[in-house]
Amino acid sequence: MAPEILTSLQNPWVKKFRAAARKRLGDVFLLEGRHLLQEALTAGWPLEAVLLDSARWGDWAGRLQALEPGGKILLGSSALLSRVANAPSPEGVLALAVRREERLPVPGPQGLYLFMDGVQDPVNEGILIRSACAFGLSGVFAGRGTADPYHPTVLARSAGAALHLPPIALTQEAFIGWAEKYGVHLVGTNARGAPLPRNLTLRGPSALVLGNEGRGLSPALTAACHERYSIPMAAGWDSLNVAVAGALFMYSYSLIRREP
Repeated sequence: MAPEILTSLQNPWVKKFRAAARKRLGDVFLLEGRHLLQEALTAGWPLEAVLLDSARWGDWAGRLQALEPGGKILLGSSALLSRVANAPSPEGVLALAVRREERLPVPGPQGLYLFMDGVQDPVNEGILIRSACAFGLSGVFAGRGTADPYHPTVLARSAGAALHLPPIALTQEAFIGWAEKYGVHLVGTNARGAPLPRNLTLRGPSALVLGNEGRGLSPALTAACHERYSIPMAAGWDSLNVAVAGALFMYSYSLIRREP
């Protein structure tokens, strides 16, 4: 696929990249940097266009053979890319990725899921998605009020995990209904919950439910959870950042003996 050379900021492709960088395209989001582009290619994520610093073309020509038919390859100067990107140094690599519609999963007997109830900070959300991928979770849900999973900060902090384990936007009512339909065991995280046991057996699919940074879990989700646990801490201390707490819970649950 022969690349197209861009020279003007008035080029329609340049304008589209700039709009995506400012989050003004509803169905398209921006990927910045080598790592995110490589993760998108590895995950087979649909890309509308890739914009490279002309000096980088030799590094990517072979790898971009994996680009879906119809994906556009564009080359420009480093000065042009710097006028498009959000990052001070985009590494000479930008891409337009297309949002996908994710289907609700049918959980298997060993499935473990994460529901984020209004996690507003994109840094926290990115770390949680990265942890979910690292600890082998089956899927992630983003409740109302949760940051856009394709926000540049979420993508960067997830280290591309959001492209491998894309969060499914779901209201808490729909999530509770999904859990009831498939018999998913809901485990809430709560600073006032019982200490997480060392020896715990889970039967069937389960989901960890994490609350908002300030208010915690909503009353409806708190009531829907079959159990609510906290992480034991030193005397006089009773709170952790939601991303840290979530990672600890996910790690703990990845070690728990699970029965069908």
